[in-house]
Amino acid sequence: MGERASSDRRTEKADRIVEACLRCLARDGYAATSIASVAREAGIDKRLVLYYHETREQLIERVVQRVGDRLVASVQAATAGIDDPEQRLQVGFDRLWRSLTTDRALLVAWLGLRAEAITDRRLRASAGFLNDRLHELVAEAARSAEARGLRLRMAVGPLTVLTVAALQGLVLEWLEDGDTPDLRVAIADLQAWLASRARPVPA
Repeated sequence: MGERASSDRRTEKADRIVEACLRCLARDGYAATSIASVAREAGIDKRLVLYYHETREQLIERVVQRVGDRLVASVQAATAGIDDPEQRLQVGFDRLWRSLTTDRALLVAWLGLRAEAITDRRLRASAGFLNDRLHELVAEAARSAEARGLRLRMAVGPLTVLTVAALQGLVLEWLEDGDTPDLRVAIADLQAWLASRARPVPA
């Protein structure tokens, strides 16, 4: 019982540090988020942060993983039980877009890591984590459409690549210029195009 309680306390402290890092990223940005600033935010000694997370990059990697997992779980929960592929796509995309554009910490961590990974190969796996989860999410939706008797107009692989690349481009556009009328039209057109890929193809 004592070992379990001790393990629970360690998990709780590690989680507390990750949540503090999230707040720092959202408020201060990637470059300004340090082990020291996270320790101050969590109200603990810097050495304790390093005990649970050996480097700043490792800590931010865990932040990306945690928020990425939350993002995917949110989309899966929103689309659970929806059988119609077009409705499933609409609801899933809306939830994904809303999550990406309202979670500043996720965007800061994700884009900051991706920028750093250009020159630091050690960060590439961490930087690619959210992309990998997005690929899995889109591929799962495509396979689900096929399981419902639909024939896709594109193979799952290329469809997934195009969808995730388009989503990333739209997010960058949103970051630079905000929620413009042109952006809304572009999103609606992308959703319509995606829906057209899941319709039955005449024999």
